[in-house]
Amino acid sequence: MTRSRFGTFAASLAGLLFCTGLATPVAAAPGDAPLRIMPLGDSITVGVGSPGRNGWRADLQRRLRAAGVSADFVGSESQGTSGDLDHEGHGGWTIERIAGIVDQRLAAYEPDVVLLHAGTNNITRSDDPAAAAGKLSALIDRIQARVPQAEIYVAKIVGTAVASEVPANRAYNALIPAIVQEKGPRVHLVDQSTVAGLDIYDAHHPNEFGYRKMAWGWYEAMRGTLHPEWPGTGNPYKARQAYLCHAKSRTERDCRTWHLRRVIVSREEGRTVTAERWQTARPVTERVRVWVPGHYVQRRKVRTWVPGRYVVQNRRTTRWSNV
Repeated sequence: MTRSRFGTFAASLAGLLFCTGLATPVAAAPGDAPLRIMPLGDSITVGVGSPGRNGWRADLQRRLRAAGVSADFVGSESQGTSGDLDHEGHGGWTIERIAGIVDQRLAAYEPDVVLLHAGTNNITRSDDPAAAAGKLSALIDRIQARVPQAEIYVAKIVGTAVASEVPANRAYNALIPAIVQEKGPRVHLVDQSTVAGLDIYDAHHPNEFGYRKMAWGWYEAMRGTLHPEWPGTGNPYKARQAYLCHAKSRTERDCRTWHLRRVIVSREEGRTVTAERWQTARPVTERVRVWVPGHYVQRRKVRTWVPGRYVVQNRRTTRWSNV
C-alpha cells in the first residue's frame, strides 16, 4: 500500500498533536486520495439495533473527520441516515456466504482497509467454533489474495445475549488471535468481544452505545497500525453515564439512562467490598408497613373512634437496578 492512499501529514504538526493528545484535526497533504474503507460482515455491519441503522459506521466516520482524515466508505450496500452510507454488510449471512461474493466486491471497490466482523451467524446456527474459525481463516486468505496491499482488521465478534450461545461465542473468539497472527503484518486483530452485556440491544446486535464502542475499537486499531499521529477522539469505555436501549419484544424497547455507580458487593469479616456497576433507576411498587394514628370515622351518623394501628400499603418508588 502506498503512503499516499492513507494520507501524509505535516510532520511537525502531527508530532505536536501526538505528544499533546489534542484532538485538533490534522490536514492531509494536497492530492492525497481518500482512504477507501470497506465494512465487511453481517447485520452488525449493517447496523441493526441502532437508530437509522447507522451502526458503528457513522460514529467511525465522525472520528475520522475529527482527526482530519479523508475517508470513502465503499461497498455494494447502502443503509443509514447520516454520513457515507456505503458498506458490504449482509444481514443473516454466514462466513462462507460472505466468502462467496467477496472476490467480486473487492475487485469492484479496491479498498485500502477492510473492517471484517463475521461469524455471529455461524455461531447462531450451531457451527462448531473450530470449523467457523477455519472458514474465517479461508476468508482472510481470499481477501489477501484479491487486495494484497490492503490492511485487514479482523474482529473478535461482539457478545451474545443468548445464554446457550455464550460458550461457542467465546470459544470461536479464542481461536481468532492465532489465525490473525499467522496472516502477516497487514492483518490486525480488533477485540470487539468487550461489546457485551448492557451494550447488546437484542439477542445479537449492539445498541447505539455498543456501536460507539465498536467505532472506537476500529479507529484505535487503525490509528495504532497506520498513523499513530491521529489524535484520540474520546473513549466510550470511560463513560460514567449512557442512554441505553434494549429490546423487550419485536415491537417494544426499553430506553433509559444508566449510571456507573459504586455499590457494595459483599461484606466479609467486618470488611465492606465495593465495585463499580452499571445501574439504572426503575420504578417499583413495594409493600410497606405504615402507622395510622388514631382517628374518628363517621359511620351511619355515628362518630366512632378508631385506635392507632399499623397497616400494609402499596407505595410507588424507584430503586437502583442492575437489570
